Formats: sequence, C-alpha cells, structure tokens
Amino acid sequence: MIEARAAGWEARAQSRPGSAAPNEDAYRTGGDWALVLDGITRYPDDGCVHDVPWYTAALAESIADGITGPDALADVLAAAIAAVNARHESTCDLGNPVSPGATAALVRRRGDRLEWLVLGDCAVAWRGPDGACRVETDGRLAALPGVPAVELAGIRRWPVPYVASVRNREGGFWVASTDPEAAARARTGAVPLAGVADLLLCTDGLTRLVDRYGHTWPQLLAAVFDRGVGAALDLVRAHGDRDPRPGSKRHDDATAVHLRLPEFASL
Repeated sequence: MIEARAAGWEARAQSRPGSAAPNEDAYRTGGDWALVLDGITRYPDDGCVHDVPWYTAALAESIADGITGPDALADVLAAAIAAVNARHESTCDLGNPVSPGATAALVRRRGDRLEWLVLGDCAVAWRGPDGACRVETDGRLAALPGVPAVELAGIRRWPVPYVASVRNREGGFWVASTDPEAAARARTGAVPLAGVADLLLCTDGLTRLVDRYGHTWPQLLAAVFDRGVGAALDLVRAHGDRDPRPGSKRHDDATAVHLRLPEFASL
C-alpha cells in the first residue's frame, strides 16, 4: 500500500498477487500522472528469456520516463514499447505471437484537463463533485467470440494459434507487447478537471466486481473512494473465495490506484 501527497493529487494505491506466483501487475504514480499495467499471463514457448513481471516493470519504467513530456499519451506508450523492445531484442524472439505483453491505463493532468488512455482490459473511472460517475474501458477483448479453451501450463486459455490470429490484429484486440503501432489503437480522451473529484485506475483483477460478480460501476467506485483501496480488494477476494466456477483463476492479480484532486482532499 502506498499513500502520498504529490503536487498534483493525493494518491493511494495497492497491488495484490492472485496466487503464490509473482504479481504480474505494475503501477506508478507521479505528481501529475499515473499508470497501471496488467501483465498477460505467460504462455509456454513465448520466445522470451524474461518473465512477465520483468516486462511490466520495464514498460512502466519506460512510460514514466516519457509521460511528463509533450507527446500525446499514445505516443508515450508507443515509445515505451519500442524502448522495451530495444532492451531484449538481442536475446528474445520478438516476433513470437505470444511474446510477453500487458494491458494498460494511463492518466495525466495537463493544465485544467485530464488526459486518459486505456488499452486492453484495464480501466479508468472517475466520480465528479456532484457524484456522477464515468468509466472508460476497452471492450474489444470481451467482444471476441473466442474458441474453446485448452489447458496450457495448468491454466485453461485460448490456444496459441487463435491468439496469434486476434492479438494486435484488425478485428481482434490490442495490447502493449512488441508492436509500438498497437498504442495508436488505444482509446484516448480528455475531460475538464473540474468534473473529476476522485479518479481510479485499475486492472481487471478488480473490475471482476462488475464483470463477474454483479456489482455496478458506481458501487465499485464507492468501495474504492469511500472505503479505501484495501477494502475494495478485500471485497473482490471475498467473492473469489466463494466462486464455484471451474476452469478459471479463482483470484487474479489486482491493482488499484485512487487519485484525489487536492481541492477535494478534505472530503
């Protein structure tokens, strides 16, 4: 758990692994920016000597290096993907269709505007001073028809040939991996900061509350903003403990970053 007051906002964040395996999520916060990354669970024979936590840590570092500059968020992400490629192209097969990758959510404060980006199944959401909620997600992965799952390294997943046909492909879904051009497919936007009191960036380990367990987005945001990041993660873990469905991970790595604008910090 981190808690910090920066020049731009007050940040509270927490990341929890879903099992005894290393946490594949990553997050960073700065005075006027924040990011979360959800590492894609590793496929066998992915052509890389590095594990997924290495990839998400390297990508987070590279995004942080560029996010305070003048470039648009999609360009920052593209440059970060290229920078990580340069770190391991001599040791790894970056043409492998399941090379390590991540989904992403980025935000940045610029003047009186909030810029946001989502790529893959991370999310950015906020609640205004009037209590109104807004959510920005990327639904392309969830919209795919998919194919029957197979067991790969003890986890039921889509088979590699299907993933190769839809990952970072037209008509499929887009993630940060080895193709910097994927960043241009991210959903992006900007809104007036006056309409943002509390802001959440999170991975799908937390959005399970909505996607799988029947909560609404206003309920999820209330859990984070009113009860705290830890309480929200406790809630999704409690649901997972009671989830009887076979064939999927009972718990996923879960990360949430709660940002509160300074003018609302006393609320």
